[in-house]
Amino acid sequence: MTHTPPWRRVCDCRCILHHRLPRTTYNEPGCACTITCPTQPLALVARQRGCAFFLDRNGGLWHVAAMANGTWDWDNATKIDTRADVHDASLVIEHLLRQAANVLGTSTD
Repeated sequence: MTHTPPWRRVCDCRCILHHRLPRTTYNEPGCACTITCPTQPLALVARQRGCAFFLDRNGGLWHVAAMANGTWDWDNATKIDTRADVHDASLVIEHLLRQAANVLGTSTD
């Protein structure tokens, strides 16, 4: 089976912006994609923190807050940097997500 990177897949989750289109920007205003949308990279849902972490197409770690009814605050999704309060934990999370992506054959390179 050939792997297709998430940014080349089309949305099938009925997001009003991306339905049947690719999605390359994760903090686009008005996006309603689900965390299980084919366009979403490998993600770690962290219920304890009320968010999800995921790797973008360049392997950078992002954070998106969970909202009510299984929706996500894509407008405010951000790449984690050294100023983030979860920066230390993010280094471990990023490493583990990259490792998982490699094991699953879904490298974000």
